[in-house]
Amino acid sequence: MAIWKRKRAHGHVWMADYIDALGRRRRITAPTREAADRLRAQKLAEAGSPSAPVGDPNMTLAQFAETWLGRLESSDLKARTIRSYSYLYRHHIAPALGPVRLRELRRSHVKEFLAAKRERASLSKNTLRLIRAALSAMLADALDDELIPSNPAAVPIRRRGRKGNGILSASERQKAIRPLTERELAAFLAAARSHDPELYPLFLLLARTGMRPGEALALQWPDIDFSNRRILIERALADGELGSTKTDSIRTVDMSHELALALSTLYRAREAQALRSGSGEVPELIFVNAASNPLDISRVRKRFSRLMRHAAISGHRLYDLRHTFATTLLAKGAPITYVAAQLGHAKPTTTLQYYARWLPQASAAFVDRLDSDESEQRSGTNLAPIRPPAASPAPSYIEKSAISQGFFGAPSETRTPDPLIKSQLLYQLS
Repeated sequence: MAIWKRKRAHGHVWMADYIDALGRRRRITAPTREAADRLRAQKLAEAGSPSAPVGDPNMTLAQFAETWLGRLESSDLKARTIRSYSYLYRHHIAPALGPVRLRELRRSHVKEFLAAKRERASLSKNTLRLIRAALSAMLADALDDELIPSNPAAVPIRRRGRKGNGILSASERQKAIRPLTERELAAFLAAARSHDPELYPLFLLLARTGMRPGEALALQWPDIDFSNRRILIERALADGELGSTKTDSIRTVDMSHELALALSTLYRAREAQALRSGSGEVPELIFVNAASNPLDISRVRKRFSRLMRHAAISGHRLYDLRHTFATTLLAKGAPITYVAAQLGHAKPTTTLQYYARWLPQASAAFVDRLDSDESEQRSGTNLAPIRPPAASPAPSYIEKSAISQGFFGAPSETRTPDPLIKSQLLYQLS
């Protein structure tokens, strides 16, 4: 921690930093060094002696957790998130930390708990991240209720290069992105067309739109605009229940000619099935099972894996079709703003964070675009390599005289050439 002076447009200000009660580094600004010193001391005192907690001092984490889980049922969280929190708490958190008194829980307990989970249970870093997120969400509510002075499971701001259990770095997140190559995708789609024609339109849809699997399974026929080749995405299927999308947003995506043909063919097949069954009505959902119910995502994943084996491809998940869509478009030069809009990212920076290494990197054609049309015509399309000029014979006296006149305006070499004299008459008079 330090105090330093920084120049601003209206003058100088004094900056100071400190660590708050949650372990986060904060920064304050003051007009003078003395004021910055006093303000930092005040903030450090507040961080070191937070307000006293309220409630039963002997309350255990397990006791608060039961209350917390009951609250989640009436919260705005999605049902899938609530089930995930409940599962993670009961199977991972409760056995180890449940008996600990809530007020006595420290950051060291959380670190030891996560380290033990990773070493003894051999859990992946992503599973540890989910466990820590569930514990942090629970303790955040306890902090709001003033039952604890700080959240020991909150992820602190760490120095660059330092990583802890339950924290995924950007490089680790990127390693989880494993798109198919264009050749692999073509082989997979060919296998789907031959061995699983029922789900071929679904897999083609995921590869050509970049939808999340839950968004694709929730599509309904009114969402498809065949005239303008657009698809509306406003819901998602999770654990068999229709709900909002991951980001609670609504977007439209473009539909390629190949995908439009596949979906229109599927619709005609659905109409034929409806006539044969005597119902006369096409199911509202696009992708359904034999009983016209929503598809089970776990069964879709199994059929995806089986098709991957048919195509002699390994190392990919169903979600990688979304990554394949993004990386292929970027590699072909599509604007990152367009790809972000198709994927449903709120900001293009999110797309850039995960897919930057698939952007075109090296090509002289990029700098050539800066040249004017005139310079391109002058240079031509084929440029000969630059070579050093060949040695030429020494010029004769007449040649040397001509060179001298050409460069300095002198009639001969009888006088010392002066480059500052440009007029023949002035030269002769000098």
